[in-house]
Amino acid sequence: MRVSLKNKILVLVLLVQVICTSAIQAQGRAPDFVVKAVNIEFISTPEYQFSGTQRRADTREKWMEIETEFEATPEFAEELTFKYYVQINKVVFIGEVTHVDIAAGKGLFSVMYISPRSISRIMEGKGLSASSIEKVSVEISKQGALLAYGSWKPEKQGWWATSPQKPGFLRNKNETPFAALYWSRYEAIKTNIR
Repeated sequence: MRVSLKNKILVLVLLVQVICTSAIQAQGRAPDFVVKAVNIEFISTPEYQFSGTQRRADTREKWMEIETEFEATPEFAEELTFKYYVQINKVVFIGEVTHVDIAAGKGLFSVMYISPRSISRIMEGKGLSASSIEKVSVEISKQGALLAYGSWKPEKQGWWATSPQKPGFLRNKNETPFAALYWSRYEAIKTNIR
């Protein structure tokens, strides 16, 4: 059986149309991960009840809490990395946390903190308030591929590239006195197995 040139052209046109339609649908598709909000609060160190010698936390000192609300549409994500950028006094403080076992849903949360002592160091002994904070942004990535971006105030992605950066000031929840709290609110954090 011989296929005519007209039929070959028709098949080719249909194939091109299917490919173009698929590409357009993929471009118009909602992203798998979306940052809905980046919020900042100043909170006191939690106090725990225990037996034995009691030492009280200095509740006058506040932690800076940076909370990211996000949505995920894939049924399951094994691992996502959140990179935080916080600009104070023209210096960008960076930190990252890797979350594991993220299920699809809305109202999902990641959090990072800056300790009271780090705040004192950054502010050279002066207090920190929301007006002292210049910019805060978060990137969500998976295996190095950027998936989502969000910021506290509208900011162009990549604003931190031209500022001096300092790692080590931001702490994930497991590195703070808040580690035992709010397990059902925040996504699980990947721990280094030694």
